Amino acid sequence: MIWMYYLLLGPVAAGLVIAVVWWLLRGRHTPLSRDSVGSSAVAAGLILLLGGIAALLASGVFLFRLNLPNGYWEWHRDYRFTIPLLLGILGMAVLAFPMQRRGVPGSADLTPRTPLSFTSKFWLLNPAVVVVFILTLTVAAGSASEADTTARYNMYFVDMGEGGSAGTTIYGWFYSLPCLILLAVMVVLASINLFLIARPALDHDRDRDVRGRTVRSRTVLMVGSGALLWHLGDILASLAGTASLRGSFGTSEGTVGVWTTFAALEPALTVASLMAVALGFASWFAGALSVIPVRQREPATASS
Repeated sequence: MIWMYYLLLGPVAAGLVIAVVWWLLRGRHTPLSRDSVGSSAVAAGLILLLGGIAALLASGVFLFRLNLPNGYWEWHRDYRFTIPLLLGILGMAVLAFPMQRRGVPGSADLTPRTPLSFTSKFWLLNPAVVVVFILTLTVAAGSASEADTTARYNMYFVDMGEGGSAGTTIYGWFYSLPCLILLAVMVVLASINLFLIARPALDHDRDRDVRGRTVRSRTVLMVGSGALLWHLGDILASLAGTASLRGSFGTSEGTVGVWTTFAALEPALTVASLMAVALGFASWFAGALSVIPVRQREPATASS
């Protein structure tokens, strides 16, 4: 029982540790101001973290021995892969507010600003790499999937000879197509957020404004990266379950065992899944920690 709780909430605890270490080393040097912008980041962080923990507990609700209808498990089985992306979209929507009004005075700046003006290559590279992994695994798993009795492409079969086969579920087209749509929506919302951050004129305190926009842009990318990493972890967990498929049949020579072509990857896929989910929650924790104020040290003046 304790082991099951560890599998469910262990990545959350690991993500918190990673985020705190990152904040102590880097994040606290450029915190968001304690205004409405910081409030939206806190709200988004709380929604994502509480929603994420609730979703993880919902996937292991059998631990609480609740008598739930069969329809719940069918819904969870069919739509569990969309939960991280839906939470990411919700977080993006919250981070879009507040929007600076046009009437707010700012300083003239002839330097062209784009949605990427206040981001670094590192923060852009992280979600881009995760998206490539997601698309690669989606195409590979979708191509390997076969239709079940209801024409849903969510099954993987291993030939057992003499017309027999063993099958299990896989992250096929039935699961992945809705996720690809949500992934596209999240990318669009992230682009809109970055555009809304970069578009208004700079404040009179240019350095402070640039730092604030940089942190806000980084927070948007953290929210997106967290959702993508958790989604990637779910895909890897599904593939690990598929890799665990085993079967056997009797012959005149004795019992013959069969397994998937990537069965040897099952342990690696399981570990990679837990790491991806932990890093996803670390991104969300880090985004929430970015608003914690830090006491600035001021140079002391000696009086003569």
